[in-house]
Amino acid sequence: MRAKLDQDETRAMDWRVRLLRRCVAGARDESGAAAVFFAVSLILLAPLMLGMFDIYLASTQRNNLQDALDAAALFAARSTGTTSGAVDAVGDAALTANLVLPAGATLVASNFTLVGDKVVGYAEVTPPALAPGVWNHTNVKANAEVVRSLDRLEIALVLDNTGSMQGTKLATLKDAAAALVDKLVEASARSVQTDPLKIALVPFSTTVRVQGTTALTSYNPTNRTGPGIPTWIDPLGSAHWAGSTNNDIFEVSSGSTTKTDRFTMMKNIGQSWGGCVEQRRQPYDIREDAASSATPASMFIPYFWPDEPDSNHYNNYMNDGGASGLTARQKQRRTAKYAGGSMARSGAFSLDGSGYGAYSLGPNAGCTLQPVIPLTTSSASIKTGITNMTAVGETNIPLGLVWGWHAVAPSGPLTGGSPYGTAHVRKIIILMTDGNNTMNNPSRSGESNGSFYGGLGYIWQNMLGTTSSDGNVRADAIDARLTQLCTAVKARDIVVYTVRVEVNSGSSSLLQNCASTPDKFYDVQDVDDLQAAFDAIAGSIDNLRLAK
Repeated sequence: MRAKLDQDETRAMDWRVRLLRRCVAGARDESGAAAVFFAVSLILLAPLMLGMFDIYLASTQRNNLQDALDAAALFAARSTGTTSGAVDAVGDAALTANLVLPAGATLVASNFTLVGDKVVGYAEVTPPALAPGVWNHTNVKANAEVVRSLDRLEIALVLDNTGSMQGTKLATLKDAAAALVDKLVEASARSVQTDPLKIALVPFSTTVRVQGTTALTSYNPTNRTGPGIPTWIDPLGSAHWAGSTNNDIFEVSSGSTTKTDRFTMMKNIGQSWGGCVEQRRQPYDIREDAASSATPASMFIPYFWPDEPDSNHYNNYMNDGGASGLTARQKQRRTAKYAGGSMARSGAFSLDGSGYGAYSLGPNAGCTLQPVIPLTTSSASIKTGITNMTAVGETNIPLGLVWGWHAVAPSGPLTGGSPYGTAHVRKIIILMTDGNNTMNNPSRSGESNGSFYGGLGYIWQNMLGTTSSDGNVRADAIDARLTQLCTAVKARDIVVYTVRVEVNSGSSSLLQNCASTPDKFYDVQDVDDLQAAFDAIAGSIDNLRLAK
């Protein structure tokens, strides 16, 4: 009995062992199971993988289609077409040229329509399908809108022509400014507006030359009129008088209240008016107000560098004769010496170094800038003015900027700008300078002047609101006027771009804050990069933008 039980147990164990071995062997034999598993997986996953690839292709094609449609809509908007049919023809051609389709894809629809000032584009593509019948394939579609600006641009180029611009800087500025004009003209050629672009040129230094040399041979001192003399010019310099107090650079005699006619004195010594002006007295120095003879401070005083004393001074072109016993300033202000028929001396003189540029003796010393060119549609005249620019004088940025404002403003003295609020008119000023505001205290002239003559007269005339001998105080005073002026200009919705070139002293914040927005300020550390800055400005001014 015991033997039989042992035998039965042995048989049971053998069965279990054999079953275990067979299971292990089956596990080891993977070829059949793997094949079955792969076949089942392929049936289940292949459509999914193809569908995912379809989605990838469709997404890629959608991006490509959108990019091509955006470019085509922009191209169509830049055309001169004035009907939907015209812009559609341009847009379709541009889309076909820009769109790259994969094999099997088809452009099934595209159209461009003119809706008000917008070009609305639509395109539809049927993409290739790798899993047709398994997944629902829809066409790829794209939309684009381009706002077609109807703006007309009035742009003033306010360019630094101070003595420090001599040489490479001025040459580079000329090339960059001319290229900027070309880019603006090229962009305006796509406009459907009449006269879409007007440009003014305002070269500046210590003064601004508002017109070319004007002969005074027919000048009438009785009514202060003559050929070429603007009505907004006051040759008497009345703004320099406060009641009986004379802060003018001239006086008939000590204590006299008789005002002196600058044009008469120029005429008496056979000189023409060079066309430069002084800066208006405060508060009109930073205002756009038209000149009015009823308000002397609003009038513009012709530039006249007086004959300075015979010794230890700069611009000495007349003799001081008959001035014994007078102080240096009294000799300088004395008008009797201009009664002669000609200047006593001619030639050139220099200030305290070559950095100021070249000066010729006489009342127009320093007035060798190119004249202001009011707003014009003639890009050729602007480029000629740019080519002929010269570098002379100190830096008076407010005087340049305010004349840029006058150029685009509707009120005097230039009156070329459209009225504020005119539909589709944008006013822009591009201000470029390579220096900080200065009114230096010269090494010569002792107690008589304390500064060079310029757009701010002499420092003792108190046109700046200070008579300080400290150059930093003077610079701060000019900076303060510039800050207020920038605020006033921008308040008129005039877009201001500012460019600062190779200025290693002072703070860039003055010009940065003057710009309409931070991105419209360019701090050019190397003059060779000036062209790139102007190119960026031209792009910013471009009259089109993608809306969607």
